[in-house]
This record gives sequence, C-alpha cells and structure tokens, in this order.
Amino acid sequence: EPTVRAELMEQVPHIAMFCQENRPSIPYAFSKYLLPIVVRYLADQNNQVRKTSQAALLVLLEQELIERYDVETKVCPVLIDLTAPDSNDDVKTEAVAIMCKMASMVGKDITERLVLPRFCEMCCDCRMFHVRKVCAANFGDICSVVGQQATEEMLLPRFFQLCSDNVWGVRKACAECFMAVSCATSQEIRRTKLSSLFINLISDPSRWVRQAAFQSLGPFISTFANPSSSGQYFKEE
Repeated sequence: EPTVRAELMEQVPHIAMFCQENRPSIPYAFSKYLLPIVVRYLADQNNQVRKTSQAALLVLLEQELIERYDVETKVCPVLIDLTAPDSNDDVKTEAVAIMCKMASMVGKDITERLVLPRFCEMCCDCRMFHVRKVCAANFGDICSVVGQQATEEMLLPRFFQLCSDNVWGVRKACAECFMAVSCATSQEIRRTKLSSLFINLISDPSRWVRQAAFQSLGPFISTFANPSSSGQYFKEE
C-alpha cells in the first residue's frame, strides 16, 4: 500500500537520529537496513512515495546522518542509474533535481567525481526539456560547489548551450542563475564571454526571459566589482 510506504519514509529521519544517538549499541543499523529502503523508494512507482523518499534523503544529508562512504557507494550509484538515458522520464527529472540539491551537502570532491559528469550529460538531454530546465535552474549551485576550474573547463560550454536552448523556460532559468555562474569564473571570462552571453538574454525574443535577465542585471554587474578598489562586493547570505 503506497500510503504505508510514504508514511514510513516520513519516519526515517527520526529513526536515523535515534540510531545516531545510540550508535555504540547499533552501529550499522541505519546503513544496513534503512538507507537501502530510502534509495530504493527513489524509483517507486507511486509519486507520493518517491516525493517522501526524496525529502527524507535530503534531510538525512543535511543533518549529516549518512556516512561519506554510504553516499559514494549507496546513494550516488542509484542516482546515476536513475538518470540513465533509458530511465523513466519523471524519475529521471526528479533524480537530477536531487543530485543538484545534494551537491552543496556532499561537497566538492564527491560532486566533481560522481555527480558532475552525469550533470553535464543531462544538460544536453535533447529528448526532455524538463531535465534541461532542472539543470539550468541549479547551474549556479553546481558551479559554486565545484569551483572555478571545473566551471570554466566543463560547465561553461554546457551553460552556453542552455542559454540558447529552443525552450524559453530553460533560457529563463539560465538568466535567473547568471550571477552565481559569474561568481564562479575569472574576471577575464566574465568580460570576454559572459557579457556577450548576457546581452543575448537581455535581447531574447521571449519577454519572460528578458524580464528575468533584467532582474539579474544588477547582481551580474556587481560580480565585476573590485573589492580592493571599490570597497564593494556582492555577498550572498
């Protein structure tokens, strides 16, 4: 019964906390019994079960209740499988969103090694614009986690593609995260590449894209400020 599975998922973070507090007596209980259920339900046929398992996974990561080894060996491989080309459309879109949200929680190393290659593939998913839109909406977060080198070498070419996507919703998502992408690049890249890219968005045929770009104009300009000379810089709280 799906409602039973969904209810179970809502209880998992509480049980995980109990296991953590009583670790000496039950050291492997969560890793061995509960985590496999959470990741299995990420592909459940029922939408509500999937949603509750996704929420549970993010809470577990946020509260640092999943060991790093388990993230690498039990969580990431399942998400990579769920975002494979032959995966169910809804499941694939949800799995990409989870990968993006967990990046800041698992850190640079795991994100760069295990998440980034598949994320770059998903940015070019020609069949499903929903997947590309999720990637575009979370692009700035991924850039800020992996840092300047990976952003400039691996992510920027994908960002250029997404900014000229044939679906306006994807281009709008790019405009909304433009400042975060700019923050992860060098001044030279901002000046020589991102400026012209931004002008394209401000001149976009879709008024929704233009509107989003104009709203990002101030934050984008602020990334050009030199704190040492102007005494001003943008800090995202």
